[in-house]
Amino acid sequence: MKVQSHRIVLLSLLVFALCATAPQEATPVLAAHPCLTADYQQSQGNANRESFEKLTARAQAALDAERIPEAIRLYRRATKLRSDWPEGWWHLGTLFFDARRFGDARDSFAHFVSTERKQPGPGFAMLGLSEFQLANYAKALGALETSIKLGIGTDPAFIRDVLFHDGILNTQLGRPEIALQRLTLAANQIAAASPQSPKEAVFADLELLDAFGLAALRIPKLPSNLTSAQIPLIRRAGRAQALIALQDRVAAEMEFKQLVALYGSKPGVNYMYGVFLMKEHPPLAIDAFYREIEVSPSNAAARIQLALEFLRTGEYEPGLKYAKEAVELAPENFIAHVVCGRLWQETGQTDRALQELRLAVKLAPGSPDAHFALSRALSEAGRESEAVRERAEFERLKALTDAADR
Repeated sequence: MKVQSHRIVLLSLLVFALCATAPQEATPVLAAHPCLTADYQQSQGNANRESFEKLTARAQAALDAERIPEAIRLYRRATKLRSDWPEGWWHLGTLFFDARRFGDARDSFAHFVSTERKQPGPGFAMLGLSEFQLANYAKALGALETSIKLGIGTDPAFIRDVLFHDGILNTQLGRPEIALQRLTLAANQIAAASPQSPKEAVFADLELLDAFGLAALRIPKLPSNLTSAQIPLIRRAGRAQALIALQDRVAAEMEFKQLVALYGSKPGVNYMYGVFLMKEHPPLAIDAFYREIEVSPSNAAARIQLALEFLRTGEYEPGLKYAKEAVELAPENFIAHVVCGRLWQETGQTDRALQELRLAVKLAPGSPDAHFALSRALSEAGRESEAVRERAEFERLKALTDAADR
């Protein structure tokens, strides 16, 4: 994956005041010397301050003149003199990142986020991008998610980069629903920057289309790892999903029909189409999920969708059949356990419902839906004190989710 230059773009994201200089500690020998006077200590502090200020001025001059090795050397010296100087760590991090020294960049941005108190979000973003380049994907995703929560600034190109990488990492790590949320935000960002031709601007971003296609087809792979033979299917699926993101359902339906006509025998295609149809044409969506299971017999996601739809329509027995199959195929998928638990509850099997829903909460303790479903089952079982605790946790988590969405 290509690495874009971030130093010039990202310097505009943060405006730092040069930190006030703290008095430098004397060496243990001097500290113990009985002749060390207050005046001497003050003069040493002034000398250190002058040395630091001159050093940072030289570092900035080298940076402005694009004397990169010199700038790195001087910023390194400055951050050794003052390890709590976030601006210096930011400059070092961006210089290392542009030089493709991603390990050094990662370490610099780790120092930055530990020292910057006002606006650490962009630093977490760069920390995540550095970890991504080092193939530390779980750490990268954690840092990127933190940056999104804290705020990543207003630069459109940087926002797109962060959302794109967050999206592809969520797909890679088996969270395609979250990936689609992040990629949709990226597409809307691109569209907003090109109001005269939003669709064309999004379609021009081929990396984004590939990311959309992988997430929608639930393929845990990075766009950079696609083969040339895979790209036509992935990119066409990406176009359809991008149109959904842009809320152009008419164009999306036309794209989907072409997609199914060309690639209906490929895993994931009918599932993706079924999700699209679910809102306005549930019977057609059910047919699409059946076709997906024929094409891909081990597909748990299609079974979860069928179970949810049968739960909605009150067809509990067929719903339970698909829910149990989904649990068997994907035992770590908390949604499968939630829908299975709810269906057991509807068929009067409260103990089995509680077993499934407790497991769902264990698998996804941060899911408001899992806690809500468990609270209902506990209440029905007469365990009201436990139900109250679960409802309280549901309300707490939902408030956090709503705040994050805003």
